[in-house]
Amino acid sequence: MVKRTHSSPLGPQPSALSPGNFRSRGGGDFVLIFLCLAALLYPTLGLPLSRGEAMYAQIPLEMLTSGSLLTPTLNGVPYLEKPPLFYWLNLAALKICGPADWAARLPTLLLSLAEVWLTLKLGRLLLNPAAAWWGGFVLLSGIGFFYLHTQLFTDHLVTVTLMAALYALVRWLREGRFWWVALFHGAMAAGYLSKGLIGVGFPAVTALLYSWLGRERRCRRLVFHPGGLALLGLTLLPWPAVMTCEHPGFLWHHLVIEHLIRLGGARQPGGVSMISAPLFWLFLLIWLLPWTFLLPEAGYRFLRENAKNPGDPKLLLLLWPAVILAVFSLAGTRIEYYSLPALPALALILGWRLQCGLEKPPFLALTVALLALGLMSLLTAELPPLLGKLCAGNRREFVGLFAELPFLASQVGLLVPPLALLGAILARRAAGWGLMIYAAIAIGLLYFTCQALILLAPLRSDKIFGEWVRRQAGPHDLLVMETVEEFELAASLAFYARRPVLIVQRQGLPRLLYPVGPEKNYLISAEKLKALWAGPKRVFLLVDEAAPLADFLERGRVVLASGGKRLLVNMER
Repeated sequence: MVKRTHSSPLGPQPSALSPGNFRSRGGGDFVLIFLCLAALLYPTLGLPLSRGEAMYAQIPLEMLTSGSLLTPTLNGVPYLEKPPLFYWLNLAALKICGPADWAARLPTLLLSLAEVWLTLKLGRLLLNPAAAWWGGFVLLSGIGFFYLHTQLFTDHLVTVTLMAALYALVRWLREGRFWWVALFHGAMAAGYLSKGLIGVGFPAVTALLYSWLGRERRCRRLVFHPGGLALLGLTLLPWPAVMTCEHPGFLWHHLVIEHLIRLGGARQPGGVSMISAPLFWLFLLIWLLPWTFLLPEAGYRFLRENAKNPGDPKLLLLLWPAVILAVFSLAGTRIEYYSLPALPALALILGWRLQCGLEKPPFLALTVALLALGLMSLLTAELPPLLGKLCAGNRREFVGLFAELPFLASQVGLLVPPLALLGAILARRAAGWGLMIYAAIAIGLLYFTCQALILLAPLRSDKIFGEWVRRQAGPHDLLVMETVEEFELAASLAFYARRPVLIVQRQGLPRLLYPVGPEKNYLISAEKLKALWAGPKRVFLLVDEAAPLADFLERGRVVLASGGKRLLVNMER
């Protein structure tokens, strides 16, 4: 009996033991979602809020306390930098679960699961079930996905809305139903309410580029669909309209300062150190570890095999990250995690390459990648000092932080190289065995990354000091913070102390981005601190141990010291 075979335009189909067939029996998606939940549950919900992320918990807490759901406030002052959707999600979690740090992180955990699920959905639409599964595994086992999804960032919501819009685009090309028009424009509106114009720009530009390069006019009809544009306007415009009425000058600040001027790198006032374009790309390669070494060959093969048919929707997997990386490479403003929305597309390209390598051996690139991974791991002990130098140049809070990591780095340097060598040897004989070793190394690196987070998170947070002040301070006592370049970095202390924080301004930093009346301005001069310290009120002052103290502060009593910081008080109760 001759078996009938069917060719597929989507490439090689999964074998009987591949994750694709496992998925078709109902287990593959569950396994990936479970792995994602198991990996992120503790670090997402169990670690304290760092200085860099706590504003995304403090702002919703203030909105909840004040009852003002339209105007985000930080330390009692309107915070007009970002739209409110991410705050609203965290506010809902705080309302339901109580004002705890783990509650503020709950929406981020759900967004992480949604990102993996959408990666699977897009992978099945554009590639095939096996490639989709491997793409999802690559995504969630990468260091960047794990580390960045333990932090509160609006970029998680931007990523999910972008993926939802692109999913709607592909479904529209297949079915042409208005439901997908509504989802596409609704996702763009949600993207705008997450982080501004890039939430609309990334999916719209990606769709229009595909329309041009793929000669697919239906994409233009989708982007400029009258019903979709009406839905976009009705969803997107009310918030900026209300904010403009309540805060004169909002549109100038929101559209010009926070978008055009910031994109050009001339955001005023300054004080925030942005990373260079080469460093931005270096962090992208770090976020993709340990799969980085497969990316060049995978990208080349994917481009070569799919360039023959420019109308193939798989082209979206190249355009999607290209738009994001090009924008931030050319922009004057970039931060190390701005490449986050590109990670799912790159993971799917890698998943496609893994599936092809398993179905059509030999898979020489896997052997080379394992050897490169092993060689890099021998140099892991040098990584903490390098990261410390790179990050400390961006923010003072990273100074000396990575001194806690040499022991973990040495363990990686001992365990990974022999495993990688074994995997390279096995991959020459059977790609599946080599890939199993590679996957085991990826999961092992997640373990070490989690251990590093457990060590570093308390040092990056002001939880211990904030909770001490909340227990010990009276209602009229003052809480002051020194040595921060950005006013947002006081949010961790404010969240745990449950009270406003005054910030000492030195050498013009930090500075607010908009005028604030003297009754609400929480930035004080060194002279004002001196007057408060000698005044009738009790003052708690948080300082870095490495920072020199003024003479009048030397007489203060240290009530708590931890993680390179000290809490001083000017008088007893």
